[in-house]
Amino acid sequence: MKYHYGLTIREYREKLNMTQAELAEKWPRSDGGIGVSINYVSDVERGKKIITNIQTLRRLCGLLQIPLRKVGLSDYDPFNPQSSNGQITGFNDYGIIKLTNSPIDRIFDYKNCLLEAKGDCFISGTSMIHLTEDSSEILKEKLQSGNLYLLILDPDWIEKHYAIITFFDEDARQDFHFEIRNSIRKLNQLRKSLPQKLVSRLKIKTYSTIFPYIMTGYDNGETGKIVFEITDYIPEKNRPRFTLEKINSQSAFFNQVKSKFFSIWNNQSISKEI
Repeated sequence: MKYHYGLTIREYREKLNMTQAELAEKWPRSDGGIGVSINYVSDVERGKKIITNIQTLRRLCGLLQIPLRKVGLSDYDPFNPQSSNGQITGFNDYGIIKLTNSPIDRIFDYKNCLLEAKGDCFISGTSMIHLTEDSSEILKEKLQSGNLYLLILDPDWIEKHYAIITFFDEDARQDFHFEIRNSIRKLNQLRKSLPQKLVSRLKIKTYSTIFPYIMTGYDNGETGKIVFEITDYIPEKNRPRFTLEKINSQSAFFNQVKSKFFSIWNNQSISKEI
């Protein structure tokens, strides 16, 4: 069975000796009210439905006494900044709202960022989004409101230069290009399934160099967020994962990290469209 946070919701509901019906009555809704159907609670717990509203997920964690890290959220609440209890306030000038070196909830950090994205999205290390079965549907939804920039390491380049990719072991490095080719195949399938008006918004490039950033981010002008890791030279089990928000500060990291993505994207000598 694949992990999904519905399993965690069920675990903590049962710890409180709460039935699905009781939880349904108290379930926080995105409109600020409470109450959903029992079937909805059941579908969430079985992983058939996902909670896309982050504020709702936070309120649900509070109701069920679920530690926020269990669903890939930070103790810093952007909807209620005073609730951070000083745990991350020292980072706020930089826009860091989560910092962890734990592999737990790794995929959910990236996925949750994409789920809440509004406006243009930019992703490097696109194989990350294919680890979830509903990734194509999520991408289609995001194309309704903005451009989607996907930056993928060139599989031919990987095959020739796998020895200098340090964030995998020997066997994984040699096979890495197969994973990337599979990602490209799935993205081409997605492109073919799109309505014509959305095709131009799906922008895919490969690049031929070392770019040690896995990231998923969005920027709609007013707000933005990036989840990223620096992969090279750092063992995967101890790799720091940052979640950044767009803030008005000279020290903020958001624009610095975003600019690294587009420095590769706009460099025609090492990137090409597919």
